[in-house]
Amino acid sequence: MKFSVIFVMVFMLVCYGCASSPTQYDQKDATSAADKARLEQEEVLKRKAEEARITEENLTKARQEKERLLQEKIGTAPLTDIYFDYDSYAIRSDDLSRLKEIGDWLKLNKDIPIILEGHCDERGTIEYNLALGQKRAEVVRNHLANVGVEEKRVKVISYGKEMPADHGHTEEAWAKNRRVHFAFDRQRGVNR
Repeated sequence: MKFSVIFVMVFMLVCYGCASSPTQYDQKDATSAADKARLEQEEVLKRKAEEARITEENLTKARQEKERLLQEKIGTAPLTDIYFDYDSYAIRSDDLSRLKEIGDWLKLNKDIPIILEGHCDERGTIEYNLALGQKRAEVVRNHLANVGVEEKRVKVISYGKEMPADHGHTEEAWAKNRRVHFAFDRQRGVNR
């Protein structure tokens, strides 16, 4: 009887040990596999985050370089205002050579888009001056196109009498306000 009890106990121990061992190993293997998968996923996420950071740094550097190039080119620009007679949008003869010089510079710097801002003096209605400022800017754009500057690079806008260069109320002040001003189109930036 003792032998039977011992045999049954040994048998139960063996069965219990055999039954629990694979479960423990399976759990350890599953835990180990889950940990490994989690660690691999964390590594992938870290790598992607680092790649995104490097990409953002490169984009920032590219933007800074683009701005530096623009500033460098702007420094050599002969862009000066073109002035107009009262109630006129005809280019004055004394500005034709300056427009040719500006056109030549723009042809050499084909990657820089510009804005032509038409302005007027304070006399006249808002609507009239907006239309006159627009005509002034367009006539300058057309002249630049005639000397070889691509029209698509040149944006035209009129400010009428809203942005005077001189806030005075004299003929001298008004003469300074009847102009087309050259500006660089920073939104479109340097085209490469």
